[in-house]
Amino acid sequence: MSTLTAATPATTDHAPRRGAATTLAVLTALAVVGGLVAPDRTQGSGMDGMSMTHYMGLLAVQQPWNLLLFMAIPVILAETLAITELVILFARPAPSWVHGLSRWAGLLAGPVMVAILVHLLRHAVIPLTLDGGWRGPADVIAVLAYLLGAVPMVGISLVAAGLIARDERHARKLHVVFVAVFLVVAHVAMIAGMLDPAVMGWTQGGGQHEMPGGTMMPGMHH
Repeated sequence: MSTLTAATPATTDHAPRRGAATTLAVLTALAVVGGLVAPDRTQGSGMDGMSMTHYMGLLAVQQPWNLLLFMAIPVILAETLAITELVILFARPAPSWVHGLSRWAGLLAGPVMVAILVHLLRHAVIPLTLDGGWRGPADVIAVLAYLLGAVPMVGISLVAAGLIARDERHARKLHVVFVAVFLVVAHVAMIAGMLDPAVMGWTQGGGQHEMPGGTMMPGMHH
């Protein structure tokens, strides 16, 4: 019995971290404000005349900044979380800097995706929906899958702040699940986004779409 008891890993409470929760709240508030007031990142020149989803158009305009903001930063955060999680799971005990890196990447992940979500809802999703500008199923799948990535990223931030999870083991489990879900939806967005919209039935017509303010948007045109 003593051997079995010793072999059973002890679980520790995953209590809310007041400082981390406050940091997360501040970062999220800044992310929402930043997403709303930032200049429209969906406009610009790039790949004019090509048939592409709005997902690809977004990454094509305002190079290299859009690629960094909307692709590189979220993916780097997700991969950092995945790698540090593997180290924590298999290197017992994991170095303290790995725990620190995982925690800070987790605290940043949610606010970053919230900022992206708010910005794209305002400047792309709502205008495209109101004007009927979606380019068929591939376009909708790519954009919505990308935006759905905000859900697991917010979940990761809540775990990092100690706001959800019963104990440390439960927190690690949620961490893995949220990272996995993000990677799945992100890859769905990439695959659908790289697809020619015409493959799924969209027919091009009407040229570029005029966005609010009268600006023609090659990257996000209909």
